Amino acid sequence: MARRPSTVTVTSPGSSKGPTESLRSPSAAVALSPSTYGGKFHSISQTGSVAFSSQQADITRIDPDELFTKHTIADVKAKQMQLRADAEAKQEELRLMVGERYRDLLQASTSIMCIATSAQRVQEALHETRHAIQSQRKPNMQSRVSHGRKEDSHLQMLQVLSAHIKLLLDAPEHLWRLIEREKYFQAAWLFLLARVVHRGLIRDAQEDESWKNHGIDVLEQFPLIQRQWETVSHFRSQIIHRATLSLRLYDKPCEETCATLLTLHILDSRPLTETLTMYLSQRTRTLNTLLSKDLDVPVQFGGGLPVIQLNGHSPEAPATPMKAPRSSAKAVAMAAKTSAEVTLEAISRTLGTARGVFTSSSSAPSLARRVLESMQVDVQSGSIFALPTELLLNTPAVLATLPSSTYFSLLPANIRSYKPFVDLSSASSSLSQEILRDKLDSWFDDSIASLRGALGKWFASLDVVDGVWKVRSSLRKWLSHSGLQAPELSNLSDILDEVASKRIMDIWKAALVRAEKGFVLEVGSLGSDNADEFSPLHSLYHPSSVPAPPLPGSGPSSLDLPFQTFRATLTQHLGGRTPRLHEVLRILEDVAISWQKDLARMSTDRENSHLISGLTEAYRPEVQVLCVNVASALTVSSGELMASPDKDTVMTKLIFHARVANELSTSSPFVSDIACDQAVVADFREKMDALFEQIIACWRERTISNLVSYYIENMTSWRPHSGPTSTTPSPLMMECLYSLSSSIHSLGMVRHQSHLMTIAQAIISKFSTAFIRAIDKGNSMDAVETLHDLTFLRHLASKWRNIEITSLEEAINKARSRVCYLYFAFAWDGSLTAGCLLQLTESSKYDPDRSASEFIARTQMLLSALLPPFEPEEITKENGDKMVELLAYGVPVIDSKFVPAVELAQPSSRFPLLLIDAR
Repeated sequence: MARRPSTVTVTSPGSSKGPTESLRSPSAAVALSPSTYGGKFHSISQTGSVAFSSQQADITRIDPDELFTKHTIADVKAKQMQLRADAEAKQEELRLMVGERYRDLLQASTSIMCIATSAQRVQEALHETRHAIQSQRKPNMQSRVSHGRKEDSHLQMLQVLSAHIKLLLDAPEHLWRLIEREKYFQAAWLFLLARVVHRGLIRDAQEDESWKNHGIDVLEQFPLIQRQWETVSHFRSQIIHRATLSLRLYDKPCEETCATLLTLHILDSRPLTETLTMYLSQRTRTLNTLLSKDLDVPVQFGGGLPVIQLNGHSPEAPATPMKAPRSSAKAVAMAAKTSAEVTLEAISRTLGTARGVFTSSSSAPSLARRVLESMQVDVQSGSIFALPTELLLNTPAVLATLPSSTYFSLLPANIRSYKPFVDLSSASSSLSQEILRDKLDSWFDDSIASLRGALGKWFASLDVVDGVWKVRSSLRKWLSHSGLQAPELSNLSDILDEVASKRIMDIWKAALVRAEKGFVLEVGSLGSDNADEFSPLHSLYHPSSVPAPPLPGSGPSSLDLPFQTFRATLTQHLGGRTPRLHEVLRILEDVAISWQKDLARMSTDRENSHLISGLTEAYRPEVQVLCVNVASALTVSSGELMASPDKDTVMTKLIFHARVANELSTSSPFVSDIACDQAVVADFREKMDALFEQIIACWRERTISNLVSYYIENMTSWRPHSGPTSTTPSPLMMECLYSLSSSIHSLGMVRHQSHLMTIAQAIISKFSTAFIRAIDKGNSMDAVETLHDLTFLRHLASKWRNIEITSLEEAINKARSRVCYLYFAFAWDGSLTAGCLLQLTESSKYDPDRSASEFIARTQMLLSALLPPFEPEEITKENGDKMVELLAYGVPVIDSKFVPAVELAQPSSRFPLLLIDAR
């Protein structure tokens, strides 16, 4: 079933329905012939016909019979609805397209009609012009001669008028150029000249030289003049504003600043006093900006060292994350020095420029006065010719910089010779020297008050005294060449010294606080888990890592740092300090070493002796407080350890405290190298020595008590294997004496022989007394062994000069009496036969001193701490035998019977049956 499309007729202009209304019907189709509107409408609708034609081709391929054969009624109805919807959509699209194109067509037709009308009028005007020219007659010769003079005068006035107008037209561009080049004095002069020209153009008609007298109405015929002057007049505020801002630039020459100040004087009508105030206020803003800036410090990563590639291979990635960016001390010092120098330069240049512009004397006027005099026509002075070229300004020089400057020769003479008027006799054109000094002094006082805080902020970023001192010396050297007056230099130098001294004291105080906290923390965090940290023998024989050889091609400096480290480690080992002891003492000693280095760097200049003396005096009370706190902390910590009930556990830590106190009282350079009075040094050493003696007394008492208790507890288990004729001390006594010697060695005072001898004397004396007391209470082995032990103790004590052996003699006599009594008692009871007793009596030609001396010769290496050292001159060589030098208490007799110093366990009977690997 084919559906016949409806048609739409395009009505004529006289129809009641317009074309638009006839197209609004929803049921209307399109049936337009090519002839409609002269074929134009067909070409307009071509763009929409492409899509329509493709859809139309799809519809024409549908066969109704085939559609009804292959599809059901429902499918056919659905297809019908789809086709109907497509048709309505295309119809709506075509309707919209036709409506838009029709409006464009109407507009185009209207424009064509207007163009045709305009062209017709132009053509008619050309015809009229041609007829008017052809109808004119040639003037006669007489009229031309009569009007010649009037025309020449009129032409001349027009030329003068054109010169005025040209100056107004050229002024804005040139004013912008002068402002951009910061030539504000020339810009102000040009602006004033333009104002004079404008006033000359609008002068009254009553004047003789009025433009109206020559038939020229300037404002009526040339409205451009007023509009151009409105443009030029705005430059006055621009020049004043830009000139005021340019006063903030402190690095300008004195001549340019003078020109800027005079610009404000002549253009803004400011007196020179207010001009100076404006100048100082602008420099104050510049100074505030410089003082509020932070230090511009370059940032480095890690240690600031470049990464070195070995053999062309890139270095391995670090195991730890990269450190946060930091700034080196040199970079911070350079930034602080630069900021301070820039600020001081701004202050010095401000004062120097103000004095260079306004300072005058009875013989020479100020620079500003000479420039103002040069601007006046009536004043003739020889000082005018001494002005700089940029300040010698006149109107011909200003006009020469304008484009087509030769054209301005037509200007009247009064304009070409124009100079801004300045009343030299007025108070506004002069500045007294008292006011100048007062204002400069007031501004300088305010500036250095602000500078003091900024210098403190910049110096606060310096963490080392060397950097502070270098910055201070550099700034003082800069001030000596700044050109400031003597009182100003003195004030700035005092402020600089004050700020530098305060920062140096802050650095020193911070170092003292860190040292005190670190020392207290290290002393309080000592642990006895690892005994090797406190053992001097372990640290002395602990092998140090030898530095690796330098890489091929590297310079000698690459081995310098490892070698110095290795040398310091060896020196530390030879000094008898353990790594832990050195670590604790280094906290305090580094402060003294650092202070000495700082003092040496500052003392290179003799002129700074008063400042260094003041710093030392201010530093001394802080150091004295540190010494008191160090002694107090060590005393409190030692007291807590000595008051501990479990003294055996804390004894290692207590001995370490004693070593710290001994080092501080004797060999440590801490208290002697730091700024302390002799009385404070002596008091500190006395406190440390008293603490050392107190700890040693506690250690000695505990050690002797343990050994005597050990002797008493093990008497029954150490029965002598030798017979009754044995003349050597018991193995238990030798073990106790060896423990005493080892305990003294564990104190680690190899370099302090005097203390070591004192301790050895005291401990032998105390041990002998305690042993005698134990014997008196009945705590002893058999009488013979007790006698031998006492005899050996007496001989050992007799080696010392200051040990009293009276008590030992009395104990030996008692022991000998007891032995004799026991022998006779055994003989009386029949336990010992008379023959044996007689044999014992005859064969015991026993010399106690000789026997003890021989035993000391055999055990002198084991008991070295209990024997006083021999002086080198006391040791004599016998037959060139070097053993005498090594064994100062005699060489043991080789052919004598061997008696072991310590009782050893008997070997098992099965020992020879053990298999031994032949490998």
